[in-house]
Order: sequence, then C-alpha cells, then structure tokens
Amino acid sequence: MTIPNYISILRILLVPVFVAAVGYYVDREEEVYRYFAITIFAIAALSDALDGFLARYLNQMSRLGAILDPLADKLLLVSGIVA
Repeated sequence: MTIPNYISILRILLVPVFVAAVGYYVDREEEVYRYFAITIFAIAALSDALDGFLARYLNQMSRLGAILDPLADKLLLVSGIVA
C-alpha cells in the first residue's frame, strides 16, 4: 500500500460522512451541518489533487491506485450531485 492509496481510501471513507452531513442539514436545517458538509467535500476534493501529486512525485503509482482513485472520484461526485 502506498501513501496515495491511503489517501484514496480516506476519500472513499469521507463520502458517507459527507452524505450524512447533507442529510442532517436537510432534516434539521441547521447551518452547521451545511458548513460541515462543504468542509468535508473540500477536504476530499483537495486530497484528490494531493494523492495524484504524491503518486507522481514519489513514483508510487500502483494497479490498486489506478482502481481506487477513479472510484473515489466517482463516489464523491455522484454523492454530491445526488445529495
């Protein structure tokens, strides 16, 4: 396992947290949940750039990373659109 793979796994794990925060915001209409959801989405989006940079800079490209990175991207974007 490489560092970029761990970052991709973290992004995958942030997706349910993001969806839950959006759900709480819709249910309770408290602004803190909206800001939390935006923050989680921003962290996940920035970590996408970070793991791509680290994979190239540290020459840690892997077959697993070639699967995890697009999967994490799709999960985050689709959950953002649906939520």
